Amino acid sequence: MITRKRARGWSAMGVAALLTMGVAGCSSGSGSGTSPASSAAGASGSAAPSFTEAQAQQVFERYVKERQAATEKGDTEALARVEDGQLLKENRAEAQLHQANGTKNDPIRPVRPVYLIPQTGSGAPQSFAVLSKTEGRETDRSSTLTFFTRDQAGGEWKAVVATWVVTEAPPTTAPTDAPSATPVPGQLSLQPKVMPALARGASGGVELSPTAETDTGVCGRYAKYLSFTVPAGKPESADFERGDFTSGLVGYFNGWDQKVLERSLSFRSLTNALPTFRLKDGGSLVTCTLEGTYLDRGRTPANWIEPDGDTDALLGRGRKWSSIEEVWSVPAVVEVPQGGGPATVLSSEAYGATKLSVTGVEWK
Repeated sequence: MITRKRARGWSAMGVAALLTMGVAGCSSGSGSGTSPASSAAGASGSAAPSFTEAQAQQVFERYVKERQAATEKGDTEALARVEDGQLLKENRAEAQLHQANGTKNDPIRPVRPVYLIPQTGSGAPQSFAVLSKTEGRETDRSSTLTFFTRDQAGGEWKAVVATWVVTEAPPTTAPTDAPSATPVPGQLSLQPKVMPALARGASGGVELSPTAETDTGVCGRYAKYLSFTVPAGKPESADFERGDFTSGLVGYFNGWDQKVLERSLSFRSLTNALPTFRLKDGGSLVTCTLEGTYLDRGRTPANWIEPDGDTDALLGRGRKWSSIEEVWSVPAVVEVPQGGGPATVLSSEAYGATKLSVTGVEWK
């Protein structure tokens, strides 16, 4: 298993995403740039959006204020006023983990928001998204991507998914005397692809994909791709390009193989109401919400598991287990090319998934 220190909902990962790893132990009885969010497609004749950026800003600022107040107090019930869905589940799970570890989730302030308001053509949108930076880390090339939805026109807006994506390309030049990067022990370095530019109408609204119903099928394919018994995962896939969040991720999970343990992953794609944005090149940007079950168990009654890190904290430290089951939340952002072909997973929380629940059967 791995853990990653972050404030859920405001995570931002850099050029090389560094994830702190702590694999569960066992014993035998014997992851030159211009922000694509600001790029415009320049389509003409688009009507002005009925839901304005000023309104989106008001929703976002209220969310930031109330979320930070709830975080400072450790009040997860207060979060329900401004959050819902998978994001609320994640924050409640994070609060439980902080309680188990005796730690506190310090609020992190988002800055420099860019509003992605769907251009619907008629009527107000029922969802929109915000790209933002984290105060103190404004130069980070990645951005937090937060989605807001409401049940009906005039309904209350709530944040339902928060993940991240790289939004700026690296510098085209670098000092010749720059020191070479040295991997930190216990950490994994990733180099995600930059999110392509979004298509925008003349009014500034982000265009929705005309093939959204087909595009979102990529989420189910990604869930299936990540479901296997270790080490039988197949890195190659006709559905996805090779990368850190596909072939690299499968290889990472396959590396969990231990002869005294049987480890399996089973993911499913959750239905969501998130918008599928059209990219400037004609492709689509899909945000998936996956839920995964990780099962770790001894191959025989003589084999047991002694977990560490978050799993150990949530189960009760210093105990041995014959089996452990974890339910993970894994948002992912996927680029789907126009006309079909392998998709590119731009980001995935699978390396450091939020543990929604952890249960086990104690070894005796």
